[in-house]
Amino acid sequence: MSVFHSSPALDPQAGRPIYQGRVASDPGALAALLGKKAPHAERVGFETGAMSSWLWHELRRIGLPVVCIDARHAHAALSVRMNKSDENDARGLAELVRIGWYREVAVKSEASQQARSLLLTRSRLVRIRRDLENQMRAMLKECGLIFSRSIGWQFRRRVEELSGEGHVLWPVLLPLLSVHAHVCSELDGLDRRVRQLAKEDDTTRRLMTVPGIGVVTALTFRHTIDDPSRFKSAATVGAYLGLTPRRKQSGETDTSGRVSRWGDRLLRTYLFEAASVLLHRTKRWCALKAWGLRLAKRNGMKKAQVAVARKLAVILHCIWVDGTVFEWGKEMTA
Repeated sequence: MSVFHSSPALDPQAGRPIYQGRVASDPGALAALLGKKAPHAERVGFETGAMSSWLWHELRRIGLPVVCIDARHAHAALSVRMNKSDENDARGLAELVRIGWYREVAVKSEASQQARSLLLTRSRLVRIRRDLENQMRAMLKECGLIFSRSIGWQFRRRVEELSGEGHVLWPVLLPLLSVHAHVCSELDGLDRRVRQLAKEDDTTRRLMTVPGIGVVTALTFRHTIDDPSRFKSAATVGAYLGLTPRRKQSGETDTSGRVSRWGDRLLRTYLFEAASVLLHRTKRWCALKAWGLRLAKRNGMKKAQVAVARKLAVILHCIWVDGTVFEWGKEMTA
């Protein structure tokens, strides 16, 4: 099945369409059509989507002035139209690009996209391993067989010790154990690749000096942000990752809600886990941990972890830009 773009070309002066038609979502087809119908195009715009990154890189490679528009902002601008159709949406996007009333999305580099694919695959396999372990643990618990926390090969060993071939659940557990072993084997290979990527990148190694930040979190931050210069200040990184509260202000009403949870979910989850490690497991003193523990006493641990995760995002960005490492500092004595 072919995917098509509705592609209008507008006169930049009067805003009148000079051509409108359909073309396959292929860089070669798009470039040929633009070269024929709009050879002097100043901007070529399209929304974010599954193929937007690939199209952006390929069209940029042949020298076309492409811009990728945030689909949420485009939807908000086009939702005022009475009738929705592919032709109307394409005409509306062309108008937005012509007048410059749009937010351009920063497309990640190809290297960062490849690293992100690796990290997402690892995250999926970790989730599958956890689901398999929870399933087997629940089945054994129904038979009164309970054992302490364990993962990987230790988990399989404990299951085999408790059940064995003579147990009534063994025929059901055996395929689950087989899949679990294969998933763990693939995870080990991905972990080696992740450690190798971190070892080869100086920025990732410096990010790992922050307490609570491990190899996976540092590498995820490195390739999710990709280009730190696109942020005017480090404080905006927290909002970009959905770690700042929503605000609704109208007239005399001004309320702050829960965190927005916009942005990359994977990195936000890793930063929250890093904040938990910093507050609960890190033994060495630092000002960030002391601030988080004071906040936890006042507002609760969960809100403190979110706040510390936001602080970690800001610190990681500053370390990246400044070329420095984390400074632990010294505890002040009373």
